[in-house]
Parts: sequence; structure tokens; C-alpha cells
Amino acid sequence: MVTAIQQPGHCLWRVRKPLSPQALTNRLALMTGGDWRDGGFRQRRPSVETLAWVAASMGRGSRIVGYRRLTGGVCSAVNRLTVERRGMRTFVVLRQYPGGLGLQGSLEKEIANLGVVAGSGLPVPSILATDVAGASTGGAPSLLMTRLQGHVHLNPAEPRSWMTRIAEIAVLLHSLDLPAKMFRPWTDSWIAPLDGFQVPVDAQKPAVWKAAFGVMAAPPPKDTAVFLHCDLLPVNMLWSRGRITGLTDWNSIHRGARAIDVGHCRRYLAALYSPEWSEQLRSLYESIAGVTLDPWWDLYALLHYDDSGPKWIRSQVAGRRPVDVPGMTSRVEVAIETALRRLG
Repeated sequence: MVTAIQQPGHCLWRVRKPLSPQALTNRLALMTGGDWRDGGFRQRRPSVETLAWVAASMGRGSRIVGYRRLTGGVCSAVNRLTVERRGMRTFVVLRQYPGGLGLQGSLEKEIANLGVVAGSGLPVPSILATDVAGASTGGAPSLLMTRLQGHVHLNPAEPRSWMTRIAEIAVLLHSLDLPAKMFRPWTDSWIAPLDGFQVPVDAQKPAVWKAAFGVMAAPPPKDTAVFLHCDLLPVNMLWSRGRITGLTDWNSIHRGARAIDVGHCRRYLAALYSPEWSEQLRSLYESIAGVTLDPWWDLYALLHYDDSGPKWIRSQVAGRRPVDVPGMTSRVEVAIETALRRLG
């Protein structure tokens, strides 16, 4: 997919009130010299209070007979729990945030957004129970959801087919007429020219980045507004038998240029695989949707990368495939340079 939060840990970006987990993270990092996501919360097993809450939420006579930590998240602990009731076993998914950091807002957004996409035809989880305040879960804001079939798939044997499925579900997503706020580029994201852009330390062609930053100084062009996921990354997709069976991390829905979603995915493909894969996704999407992606918005999304990007991508990949960290910046740089050429 990140989550959740787009790509976390960025030093270029600025998010205005109300504080998002990203803004709170940056503030905490400045105060403590660290990052709460580097702590052990994501690896912690669900508390006794949490397991009792889940059992009670699943109905009288339910008990938790197993749990498995799901890897790849960077801002929350996610576990698959096995619930037994009347001799039947069911898998559910539990997402929790650490208490005491003011992260309830992120959970509230996801709960509301899952309500928006429920019944849309998209493969999304259903809400089983919530405890935003963490009153029954040891202080940890919690969301209990149905488990979707499939797994994160980052090693496609047939890359073109894999990217075609991604392009198809993006087109389906963007065809939905669902309510969401209009996307404001300098407010609803972490890219903000007011704070000043920084060229990555390992950039091969700093001039490319500076030219792209210069483009961002212009007012955003108007484009047809469609329904957006705003974190449409391969790590937020579940697969089974060659099909996408799940879309996860619904913290950031908006309406805006479709190139925002596709561009975020393109940035991820460039960083993790190659700029050629990134370009192929753009071509596939445009062919399937019958539209041309706005190059300004495409570049805008590609620029959501900085020196912390490799760290968080590696964390999200979580060992599912080899990660070439030293080459990430140069690959994204090529994608940015190509996008600049499209702008003319």
C-alpha cells in the first residue's frame, strides 16, 4: 500500500490543524529526538483487556484462541485474531494505536471512511466494533474489522498483469460517486512549499529536484475531481489467485485529480522496483480509463519522497521481497525527470 498515513516521517512537509498522526509524529520527534513508531508498540501483543473486549464484541460465549501479528504497518499495531464461538472459528482483524499520543483522530477518520465505502463494491473490511477512547482496551484506540481474504503480493511473476489489476481497481475506485472533501494540496498532504523543499542527500541530479520544486510553486491546475483513496499503494492491497481481494488503510479519502492516487502508486513502484514499472502503470491506467493524467498532479504525487522514504518503505515491505535501499532515490529521480519532460 501507507498506511496509513501516506508516507510517514517526512521532513519537507507540513500539515495544518487538526493534528494528524504525521504532524504529531513530527512534533514528538522534535521534542524527544526520536519517533514513536520506532518503539515496540507495533510488536506488542494485544493486552488482556483488549482480548476481553474483542471476545465481548463478538457475542456471548466467544473466546480468543489465537492471534498473529500482521507486519508492514508503520503507525499502528495490526493483529489477526482467531475467535471461537459455538465450535466455529472466525478470523478478525484488530488495529490499535498507542494511547496517550492523541491519535484518536486517525482512527475516527478510518471508521467514518469505511462507512463511506461500505456497499460500494470495493473489497473493503466491515467494522465489527470500535473503542476510539481505548476505555476497554488498556487505553489503546481500537478498531475491530472483518478479515479480508488474500495477502500483500510484492513479487509478481507477471508484472504487466499485476500492474493491470492495480490500474483496473484504481479506475473502478475513481468511477465511484461517493462523498468526500475536496483535496487541498498544501493542507491535506505533507508536501508544503511554504516550509521549503529539500533535495534528498543521495540525489544524483539535484537540478531535477529543484526544477520540480519550482513547478510546485505555481498554483495547482484544475482537474476533474474523482473519488480518491489517497494511499493507493501496493502494500495496501490484498491478492488471491491473481485478483485484488482487499483495499486497506482508509484514513484519507478525498475528491481530487485522479493523478494523485496513480502518482502515489507510481512513486512506490519507482522506489521499490523501477521507473519503467512506474511509467507502465501510468500508461495502463490511461488506456483503461480513457483519460490522460494531469502531469502537474502526477509530479505533485511523485514528490512525496524524501530521505526518510527508504526507511518506511522497507518497514512496510517487511521482508516480503528484497529492497534495494541505496538505489531508491535515483529511481524516483528518474520518474520525476520523466514527469518534468511531460510538463514540457
